[in-house]
Amino acid sequence: MKVIVYHISQEDKKLLALANRKKHKITIIVDPLSETTVHFAEAKDTAIIIDQEKLVSNSLILKLISFGIKYFIFSFQEQVPVDVSIIQDAGLKYIIIPDSKLAISSIIEILDAWKKSD
Repeated sequence: MKVIVYHISQEDKKLLALANRKKHKITIIVDPLSETTVHFAEAKDTAIIIDQEKLVSNSLILKLISFGIKYFIFSFQEQVPVDVSIIQDAGLKYIIIPDSKLAISSIIEILDAWKKSD
């Protein structure tokens, strides 16, 4: 799968690379998802959004969908700052996982499962 990851820490970046073992093509963006970073998702299958501080607007979600994003993974410490109804209405898949060190290995397992289902 072609994956874009937004707002990942250096530590989690290393853990993700180790867990991935080059199975998925992952692009890492250290900045949060925003109007200025959304274009990096073009031609990707999956968007992973970690610890987004501001609400992920409906327009950003719609842009991600228009770029071809079919799968969404959200990992937040607090309340999820996104309205997932747009994703549901589009018939796309998403999952919300708690922020923890286990989240990184869970992300790879989820990507593997979604890749098999394609």
